[in-house]
Amino acid sequence: MLHYVYLINRFQLHHKSKEMMEKLRKVSEELGRDYEFVVNDTPEQAHRALERFRDKDYVITAIGGDGSINHVLNAIVGTGNILSFIPHGTGNDFCRTCMESMENGIHEVDLIRVNDRYCINVACFGIDADIANDDTFIHSRWIPRTMRFNAGVIGHFLRYKRGRRLRVESNGEVREGNFATVIAANCRYYGSGYHVSPHSSLDDGKMDVLEAGALHKFRMARLILKMKNARHLGSPDLKIYETDRLVVSAETPFKANIDGEPILSDRFELEMVPRAIRLDFNRDFIKRCL
Repeated sequence: MLHYVYLINRFQLHHKSKEMMEKLRKVSEELGRDYEFVVNDTPEQAHRALERFRDKDYVITAIGGDGSINHVLNAIVGTGNILSFIPHGTGNDFCRTCMESMENGIHEVDLIRVNDRYCINVACFGIDADIANDDTFIHSRWIPRTMRFNAGVIGHFLRYKRGRRLRVESNGEVREGNFATVIAANCRYYGSGYHVSPHSSLDDGKMDVLEAGALHKFRMARLILKMKNARHLGSPDLKIYETDRLVVSAETPFKANIDGEPILSDRFELEMVPRAIRLDFNRDFIKRCL
């Protein structure tokens, strides 16, 4: 029988921690699950707690948004642990892909290695990363969660100029110049429901890449907003292709965003790692715990 470990990070769930534990306890006991709670008050405590479960066939359940999943993923990849999640964050974009495309059960899924970290959902560079990294909008208490990325688009539209100068290498080609955005997708959604890569799959061994060069600010904003409902496909402003390796670099360090988390470097080497981690997915369990 699988043993489930539910990570209750009170620094993220705050006053909802007790409510979440009650839901998890009720549903788990109804399903006859073997489980335990691990309650953490700081990120450092959460990281140390995961060390207890290394090299064991446990299902480690991240409770939070895409960033929480990313942190747990990077702590357990290469161990005997199985990843699971309960979506409880700002974006929950990884969950959208799973709900749309995955059957219940344990699956071997691909990851994108980005330098020394792993990404399970989307890595982005350019204005998308600037928006996702901007706490003014993404973590604002005053903007509804579903509108925060839209608000960021408007905010960054007002100060957008010519994009970011980047060097992009893939499939034997090199492109250098100003880019509005470069997106490497393992899943289908980002930015709280933007349907950026509707054909992406978690087990095809390929990342789907979308590149947009230097665009006028109105065309840039229109392109990003079209991504909300996958109306950007076929746009002459986009170069779309598949690859298993991508390098994005610049002369000076800049911030990218992977699974909702910022990462700083002057060179990002992305490589697909097929079937790199096991994922336990149960849509009925998730729905009952929300």
